[in-house]
Amino acid sequence: MPEMWTRGEGHDARLVERLRGGCDLVGRDGELSALRAALSAHRLVTVTGAVGTGKSSLARTVLAPTSYGPCRATVPVRWHDGIPVGRRALTGRIARALSASGPPQDATGTDITAVVRSFPPGDVLLLLDDVDPVHTECVGLVQTLLMALPALRVLVTARRPLGLGDEKVVHLGPLRGDAAPARGAARERAAERTPALSPAAELLLSRARERGWSEEAPDPAAVAHVCRLLEGVPLALELAAARLGECTLAELAAHIEDDQCRLADPAPVLRRHRSLRTAVGAVHALCEPAARTVWRRVSVFAGPFTEAAAVFVCADSGLAPRDVPPALALLTATGVLQVLGDPGAVRRPRYRMARSARDFGTERLTAAGELTVTRDRHGVHFRGVAAVAETLWNTGLQRQALQAVHEEHDDLTALVRRGTGLAGAAVTDVDLRGPESTCAEATDPDPAGLDLAAPAPARPDLAGTDPAAADPSGASPPGPDLIGPPSARPDLIGPAPDPTGTDPARADPTGHAETALETVLHLWFWWTVHDHAAEGSAHLCALLPRLPADSALVARGRWLAAWLCAGEDPRGAQHLLDLAWPVAVLDGDEALVGRIAHVHGILAWERRDVESAAAYYREAADTVPIGAPGGPPPMVSLAALAVVQAHHIPAAAVRTARRALAQETGRNDAWATALAHYAHALADHRAGRVGRARHRALRALADLESRVDAPRARTALRRLLTSLDPVAVPLRTPVPQYRPPARPHAGLLPRPAVRRTVPTALDQVE
Repeated sequence: MPEMWTRGEGHDARLVERLRGGCDLVGRDGELSALRAALSAHRLVTVTGAVGTGKSSLARTVLAPTSYGPCRATVPVRWHDGIPVGRRALTGRIARALSASGPPQDATGTDITAVVRSFPPGDVLLLLDDVDPVHTECVGLVQTLLMALPALRVLVTARRPLGLGDEKVVHLGPLRGDAAPARGAARERAAERTPALSPAAELLLSRARERGWSEEAPDPAAVAHVCRLLEGVPLALELAAARLGECTLAELAAHIEDDQCRLADPAPVLRRHRSLRTAVGAVHALCEPAARTVWRRVSVFAGPFTEAAAVFVCADSGLAPRDVPPALALLTATGVLQVLGDPGAVRRPRYRMARSARDFGTERLTAAGELTVTRDRHGVHFRGVAAVAETLWNTGLQRQALQAVHEEHDDLTALVRRGTGLAGAAVTDVDLRGPESTCAEATDPDPAGLDLAAPAPARPDLAGTDPAAADPSGASPPGPDLIGPPSARPDLIGPAPDPTGTDPARADPTGHAETALETVLHLWFWWTVHDHAAEGSAHLCALLPRLPADSALVARGRWLAAWLCAGEDPRGAQHLLDLAWPVAVLDGDEALVGRIAHVHGILAWERRDVESAAAYYREAADTVPIGAPGGPPPMVSLAALAVVQAHHIPAAAVRTARRALAQETGRNDAWATALAHYAHALADHRAGRVGRARHRALRALADLESRVDAPRARTALRRLLTSLDPVAVPLRTPVPQYRPPARPHAGLLPRPAVRRTVPTALDQVE
């Protein structure tokens, strides 16, 4: 097969020699097969993809002399770095390649008819490589050539398709970060050997060893972490491989986590690949002014975002709201943004920006002096998202509320971290989702607790040596979390700052801390019901010292912090409540006064003061107005009171539980309703009505699972059903008289043991 290579172009020659020298592509077998099949079936094929995905390398590999042979000749034309774009510039480059001579004196005067006559007879494949700078001319030129030369085939590499009728598009995405699953016998052989590398890891290590890196057995987890940070982009992986001779994998990960755009190669094959910043900047230079503005402003998003969010953050007096959606479409076409979700689905699409493009956009945003105002808009928007999520929760759409928080958790976390002064840290350090396993069944060896007030606190094992603390029914004691203190797990938080007063050195002049605290308070249900007390407590400990100590907002934050840390630090929780109560009273906030009483009930239950706990819960139920936002409804306090009464006065507990179920919010709040049904079933169980208790618990569990995801509530109901099982509790077995346990809360509030590794909140205060 004859070849026609462009002469006198050093960068192109180096790329060709690299491919001829056996530098194979990694992880692209499927794309190579798809491209060969497309070239055999279509006259126009375009390889598209974001910057750095290896479009040129894939095309050159397919056209290597030993790879592709249907055409008699190939005419490769690459648009080189630094070539000025003029009228008919691409036409002149094609004429130069066909003539195999020096560049014409006047490329702008090249006639397309002369170019058509210059093509050799027979089947010819024309490769137009990296034509983004001349994309508009390329569309018309390719259409003319295909009409004039019936035997011509055209292969184009660009970041977006040409949009012609018979065009076959082969999209090139990032490399997979996980190894392909083995099948059959291959899986058994793989189990005996070292775990297979992912395509991204294989490319990183192979390019590093080509440059003299000699580490024999790198840590697979460290390699996977680097590949995950680089999102599998081949160019970024090759630039990172060039740094492995200078630093360790851990140091490299820290470097690229801070700013990927700083990755560079002193001897790149292509000029614009000398650094990741230069490669991304080449895309930025080709964008229209409106698209550049949208690019730098949407870089403030830490995760996927909607078109409406982008319009809110980007639009101002210089950029009309109607100009934002077309700019998003253009950035998506060029690979800067990725569309998540199925096209044409009922839900509107969400956009995600690549990490390198986001780092570049942040640099441009800072240089333009728009960083502060854009972050302010971002904070206002996601504070509104949190407020909408709380409204959904309070109006009965609790599954949708949790889904809204889950979808926006990256940006909500970024907002909170910005308020705590940690905006530059990685978002993955602490996020709203909590530990990897938030399901109580997976993490708690003895789970029992309705996550109504918060996650369950630690307790000793009551099933063994302490008969006085054992459940009188003979089963594992089914206890609700609703009256129990939450477990903030300070060992996951680290040393906590003083949450009781303003630290002048940490004051927040930007207002981000106030916005962040409002967001945290709106998400009270996420920290409690969805088992993320540790993260909520960490955020509050960091935010409260940055705001005035006598503000109503800080008083609400102290109440929530006391609720979340009551299990681990009751003295600190008591002190926080003492500081919050005067502000609540002077402000006339009945809801906050009642919710402070609820946490006092938790602390009284911890002190084994059953009468005070019942009195506090009764006060909370009578004080909190029905429908008051910002915390649990009075139905929760009534259910907690019923649980306290169930262990001493089952008849009164039944009446209290019925009063809770009669609350106006019961139809909307599946979580509080599950708590009330749990209390009613527990009272029936204590009164000896086992069948009625089992039926009520089954109905409560079915209703809960169909309406909201509350892991601990689900677990507590299942434990109660287990304790009501006739196999576990024989019907003829006499039920011993109930005796209060040595610690009244111990049999009711089991949770995993937690080691105390940091000073308590009160220790920080004192």
